[in-house]
Amino acid sequence: MNESLITQHVEQYKKDILMQTQQSTLLKYTGSPVIDEERLFFTLLPLLNGEDWNESVKISAIAVSLIFAALAAHDLVKEQKATSKVQQLQVLAGDYYSGKYYQLLAKDNNIELIQQLSDSVASITEHKTRFYDHQDYSFEQLIQSIQLIESKPIEQFMEFYSFHEYVFIMKEALLLSTMKKELTAFENQESVFYISKSIKLQTKLDIFQSEIEKIEKELIKDIRNSELLKEHVKHAILERVTERALEKQLREG
Repeated sequence: MNESLITQHVEQYKKDILMQTQQSTLLKYTGSPVIDEERLFFTLLPLLNGEDWNESVKISAIAVSLIFAALAAHDLVKEQKATSKVQQLQVLAGDYYSGKYYQLLAKDNNIELIQQLSDSVASITEHKTRFYDHQDYSFEQLIQSIQLIESKPIEQFMEFYSFHEYVFIMKEALLLSTMKKELTAFENQESVFYISKSIKLQTKLDIFQSEIEKIEKELIKDIRNSELLKEHVKHAILERVTERALEKQLREG
């Protein structure tokens, strides 16, 4: 599988996810759900690396993306406050995506995964409060929270289907991507979430940058030395975690 086929897989899954959210009123006022292609790529990592991937796994992968779409919709409302019709519909959109993920898994009789993913959503909510309650969390605790918020449902999904060996790379790659985008946007005085909500992170931007460099260096080494990952997958991951990939993401918005 080359980069072109990998892109086709990601795009097809994105279309499949959007097919689950075809509600005319919500589309009119709130637009399509937020589907982060980087996160989707790492959700599909076992598939792209040639692991067995049946219909239940496919449905579950789509459900995971719907969870993140729901969280993104609700976060947008929290930032803007639900005072207008559009913002109130944004709340409904988040609820709709949550209901869709539950419906998909229930129809597939996958109740155990529903329970595990519900736990992961609760964990995300708990860790997001660290960026609102102004308690004195350590730098390390905040970084751990960012990683959990960005990847916990995917981790639960991978563990559920015994894709254990992919979890570390997925978590580190998504943390790295998020930290890079946050720092670049903050330095450009653009909208960010984690840094703008945390005085601790704002006062430790030099450490934040050093942590990015450390994670990137170690992750690149782990990917290149991996006996699990096929060469085309290694290349695709490296394209997404290096500085060049970040610059491309920012140019494309």
